[in-house]
Amino acid sequence: MRLPAAHFSLSLLALVAALTLTACGSGLTSSPSATTIAPPDPARPPVDIHWEAYQGFQLPIGAHDGPTRQSPAPSGYSHTPQGAALAAINQNVRLTLAPDGAWPDIAAESLMPGPAKDSWVLARAQISITAPANPATTAHIAGYKINTYTAARTDLTVYSTLSDNSILATLLTVVWSADDWRFQLPDLNSKTNRNQSPAAFPADMVKLEAPK
Repeated sequence: MRLPAAHFSLSLLALVAALTLTACGSGLTSSPSATTIAPPDPARPPVDIHWEAYQGFQLPIGAHDGPTRQSPAPSGYSHTPQGAALAAINQNVRLTLAPDGAWPDIAAESLMPGPAKDSWVLARAQISITAPANPATTAHIAGYKINTYTAARTDLTVYSTLSDNSILATLLTVVWSADDWRFQLPDLNSKTNRNQSPAAFPADMVKLEAPK
C-alpha cells in the first residue's frame, strides 16, 4: 500500500557540573581533589539546539546532547534527561517518516528489540513511503515534559502543534541500552492512549519550538 505525503499526520509517538576544591599550605601535603557532580535536571532545556529538516519535518539537534552520529542512522545521545528527550523526538519522527530505503537501518539502530518491534517491522514492510510529508501539514514541535527519569529509562510527553493550531501530546519512552537511548515501542497489550489533545501547554513544559 502506498501512502501519499498528504496522508501523514504525525503523532509524536547532558549535563555535568564539577567543582574541584584543593587545599594546600606551607609544609602541608595537599588533600585529594573533591568533585561534586550536579544531579540530572529534567527541567533544564538542551543547550545549543539547531533544527534540521527531515522528510518535511523540523527536528531539534543538540550540539552536546545529540545525535552526534548520522550514519547509518542518527545516534549518539548524552546519558542525561536532555539526551533522552532529543532521542525520543528524533527517533519517533524518523520511524514515522523514514522512506523505504532508510527505515530498516533506523529501526535496527533505534528500536529496542522485542515483540513490539517485530510487529512494527512487519507492518512497516506492508506500506511504501517514497516522498516527504508536506511541511504545511506536518506538526511543529513545541516542547516536552519528562514524566519519569532514571539512568535506565525515561518516560516523557512531547507536545506539538498541528496545522489547525490544536495541540497534540504524545507519550514516548526511551531506554538506555548499548551506550545510547533507544526507542521503546508500547507493549502490544497496552491499553494506554498515547495521544492526547490538551487545551493548553503545561506551564512546566521544556520549550523547544521549531521555526515555522
